[in-house]
Amino acid sequence: MENTEFLLEMRGIDKVFPGTHALDHVDFNLRKGEIHALIGQNGSGKSTLMNILSGGLRMDAGQILRNGQEVNLRSPLSALEHGIAMIHQELKLFPELTVAENLYFGRFPRKGGFIDWERLYEMADENMQTVSRSIRGRQRVGELSVAEQQMVEIVRAVTKNTEVVIMDEPTASLTDEETQTLFRMVQKIKETGVSIIFISHRLDEVIRISDRVTVLRDGVLIGCLEKAEIRDKDQLVNMMIRVRPSATLKEDDKEIGPVVLKTQNLCYKNRLKNLNLSLYQGEVLGIAGLVGAGRTELLKTIFGVYTPTDGEIVVGEKVYRKLGIRQAVKLGIAYMPEDRKGEGLLLKMSVADNEIYAGLEFYCRGGLLNTKRQRQTVEEMGRQLRLKAGSVRDQAGSLSGGNQQKIVIAKWLIAQSSIILMDEPTRGIDVGAKGEIYNLVRQLAREGKSVIFVSSELEEIQTVSDRILVMREGEITKELPMNSTVEEMMRYAV
Repeated sequence: MENTEFLLEMRGIDKVFPGTHALDHVDFNLRKGEIHALIGQNGSGKSTLMNILSGGLRMDAGQILRNGQEVNLRSPLSALEHGIAMIHQELKLFPELTVAENLYFGRFPRKGGFIDWERLYEMADENMQTVSRSIRGRQRVGELSVAEQQMVEIVRAVTKNTEVVIMDEPTASLTDEETQTLFRMVQKIKETGVSIIFISHRLDEVIRISDRVTVLRDGVLIGCLEKAEIRDKDQLVNMMIRVRPSATLKEDDKEIGPVVLKTQNLCYKNRLKNLNLSLYQGEVLGIAGLVGAGRTELLKTIFGVYTPTDGEIVVGEKVYRKLGIRQAVKLGIAYMPEDRKGEGLLLKMSVADNEIYAGLEFYCRGGLLNTKRQRQTVEEMGRQLRLKAGSVRDQAGSLSGGNQQKIVIAKWLIAQSSIILMDEPTRGIDVGAKGEIYNLVRQLAREGKSVIFVSSELEEIQTVSDRILVMREGEITKELPMNSTVEEMMRYAV
C-alpha cells in the first residue's frame, strides 16, 4: 500500500542535457494545502524540476505520484488534467481581453448555442471576489497592475480545478505593497486546500510564507526543512552555495588606472534605481546577483540598447543622458550578450565575417574592403584566442559554445574596444572552455582594458574580479573586495 501522506511525490528525478547533469535523482514531495518553497542558486535545477512536473519537459528517469498513484505527465495539458498548473514569471494573459474572457477562455458558458455573457461576468466576479474586491470581470486585463494580473492568472488556474499551483518568482516585478496583497491571496487559496509550490530568490519572503523549504544545489537535493527548523536566512544561504577554493587568476598588486566609465543615479523603468558605479582602467568589475536583480538591464542601458529614464552615463570626461549603440561603439564600449547565438553572432556567416563586421571601418579604404588585411587580422586573432576552427571561412554556428564566445570577444578586440561588458560569458560552455575565458578576461585587464563581468555563478565572480558589486532588485546592495567569499556575496544578493 502506497504512502498517501503526500498529495504529490517526485522520486529519483533525473535529467541530463548535453554537457549538464541538470537533476541527479532528486526527490520532492507536496502535502495538501501547504506552501512549499523551492530555492537554489541560478542553475540549481529548480526550473528543470518544475518544468518536468508541469509537463513541459520529459524526465530521463524517476517517478511522479499523485495520491500514491504513478502518473505520466506528457505535456502541460496532461499536467492540467492531473490538477497541476504552472504560473510563469512572464504572465500568459491576453491584455486586450477582459478579466472574465481570460479566466474562461476556451470554456465560455453558453446559452442557446451562443456565449452567455451575463453568466460569464457573474462567474468571473464571483471567483475574483474570493481574493480581491477591486477586480471585476468586465475590466480589461491590460489596465490592471502586474500584481492584479498575477491574481487573475492564479484564479484562472484554480477555476480549472487545479490542486497544485507552481508559482515561478511571482514577486519579482511587484512593489512591497503589491507583494503583501499577493501573499494575502496566496493564503486564501491555501485555505481552500490548494497546494502551492513557491519558487523565489527572496529568502525573507520564503521564510515568511512557506510551510516547508526544499533546497537544490547543482541538480542535487540538499535538504528539506520544516518551518520550525528554519533559523534564519544565513542557514538557507549556506545550504544553497557550494564553497570551493578560489582560483588564483587575480594579481593582488596590480595597478588600477583612472575611472573610464561611471553611472550617476542611473534609472531604467523599475529595473534600475539610482544606480551609481565606477569602472577603472585595467580592472575586472564583477557584478553578482540573482535572476531579476537588474544586471542585464544595467549592461544594456550602458550600451544603448535601453534608454535611461533618469540619470547619466559618464565615459571619460564626457557626460551623456543616453547613449545609442553606434555612439557606444565609437566610444570604445563593447557588449557581449547572454544570448550569444541570438544577439552576439550571425550564425550562418563565417568566422571571419563575424569577427570583422563591428570594426569594418578599420579595413575599408575608398569604400573597398582590404580582404588581405582582414584575413591576416582574423588569423592572428584566432591564434591569440586559441580559436578551434577548421578555417576562418567556417560558419560560426558550426563551432562549439566556447569557440563561439571567443569569436564574440575577437569581434570587439578587432573593433578596438576598451570597455567590455560581458553578460554571462560562460553560459552553456564546458569546463575547459570556461577556464580559457577566465584567462582571456584577466589578459584583457592586464592589457589595460576594462571589463564588467556579470555572472550568476558566484564562484566565477570570485575567480576573475578585482572588485565586486552585488545587485538586488535594481540596486547595488554592497561593494566587496576581490577576496570576498561566495557566502558574503550571497548574503547581499538575497
